[in-house]
Amino acid sequence: MTTLPCGRTSEDVLLNLDEPADLHELQCRWCHAERQRLKDQNGFITRLLQTSTPEHEPEAFSKGILGKIASLGPRQRIWDVQDPATGLPQRLSSLELIKAIRKAFADSTTTQLNYTEIKATDAKVPHLRWKIQCHVSMADDSTVNAIEQQVLGFVCDAIRPLISWEELVVDLVIEDLHGQAIESVTLREKN
Repeated sequence: MTTLPCGRTSEDVLLNLDEPADLHELQCRWCHAERQRLKDQNGFITRLLQTSTPEHEPEAFSKGILGKIASLGPRQRIWDVQDPATGLPQRLSSLELIKAIRKAFADSTTTQLNYTEIKATDAKVPHLRWKIQCHVSMADDSTVNAIEQQVLGFVCDAIRPLISWEELVVDLVIEDLHGQAIESVTLREKN
């Protein structure tokens, strides 16, 4: 996983490649270039598969190439979590949790989520201690204190229907519109 100069990773761009570019990707030259590189790479691989498959062994050849491609793609971490409604263990991918967090930020007029990552910090199964890293841009008319509370609320609201937790730590980096860090703070929520 390559970290771009703006703080996002190539994996962040890859995971959203099939969706339209968000505001950050439209304005960030590094994310824009990475998106274009990945699209070009995918187009090349698709053309290679369409033109290089031998007629006498199309399935074996395609499976071999697709297997190599799959091994190059980022793997999403699967977490053992506790369902908050039933209390039963279940498995969720980090992508499902990140999508829920991104969705919680979607309608905000004061913050924009630029990057997020989630991981369990305990050895229990199911996991009950979580650390979430969020990079957000804030509107000019907002205050850092208001953004901190808003981000903590968005994250809690997003994951509450999906997982139970004892402790939630949010490492928050507030950025300006150019991706430069303004402030960094750690927020905690106990449940």
